[in-house]
Amino acid sequence: MDPKTGDDLILESIVEKNSNVMEGWLVSKNSRYPVVRGVPRFAGYNDKDNYTNSFGYQWNKWSKIQFDSENTGKPMEGYTLNMWSRITGVEQSDLKGAVIADFGCGPGRFIETIRKKNGIAIGLDLSDAVEATTENFANDDKVLICQADILHSPLKSASVDGAFSIGVLHHTENAEEGFREMVRVIKPESFVSVSVYGTGGYYDNFFVTIYRKIFNALWPIFGYYPPLIYSYVVVYLFRPILKVPIVRTLIRPFLYFFPFINLPDIRWSVLDTFDSVTPQNQRGFTVYQVFQWFKNAGLRDIRPSNWAGSSFTAIK
Repeated sequence: MDPKTGDDLILESIVEKNSNVMEGWLVSKNSRYPVVRGVPRFAGYNDKDNYTNSFGYQWNKWSKIQFDSENTGKPMEGYTLNMWSRITGVEQSDLKGAVIADFGCGPGRFIETIRKKNGIAIGLDLSDAVEATTENFANDDKVLICQADILHSPLKSASVDGAFSIGVLHHTENAEEGFREMVRVIKPESFVSVSVYGTGGYYDNFFVTIYRKIFNALWPIFGYYPPLIYSYVVVYLFRPILKVPIVRTLIRPFLYFFPFINLPDIRWSVLDTFDSVTPQNQRGFTVYQVFQWFKNAGLRDIRPSNWAGSSFTAIK
């Protein structure tokens, strides 16, 4: 549907490949939205001032690092599946063709999880990460990627069998509005799950916030280089040192001034550190705040998720 008016859209196809529309237009009474390289573009396309530009860069650079299929036999094996299962509370090993929407899909790490469970996935993202997602699932006709604002999604009301947003809403301009959109698009008896940064943790760290502001100020001139250099330097310099107990104790106060995310896989550490110091929008939410979103939406069976931060799942 037209995310601005709610009107139905008509497809004007220009180029097709293997029965898939690659180039064309989705047209309503008042709007025209392009389909470019197989992706409907409802927002964000060619927007130089898009507040999600840093995510577009990082997910095209590190497009599959967090995919479970890329981590077999590695330190983070099974991490993404475990994360999705614990946040959503969905225990079914087979989703049997259920249509599941990922609000803020990035390059599609959780879409891969949905597909492994035989679900049909719809991925929404405002950033240029959709280019990476499209490439990652180029041969999968059970995946639809849309470049769209998750605060104003193009999905019809009560049209999907479940929706989730993991690590995304805290980067938007109005997290609760994004949550209400998720509730709107799911069918009755369907699940909705959210995980956002909690307050008082790493992402609220004073120096994380300072570096984020500095790197955002430098971005128009130097682009991604300052945060990229910072992420590689702190991870590759301090991560090996932290393995030595006595040294770890001595330098711990120093690390307060140079925060980074220390994970078993050094590639993930660089990626997640970069991810923490680059977004334009980033805030934490208390458990009570997120619970109130669910309560105000009239959901039932509201349960805290077994994951860090402020995470809940519920049924419509």
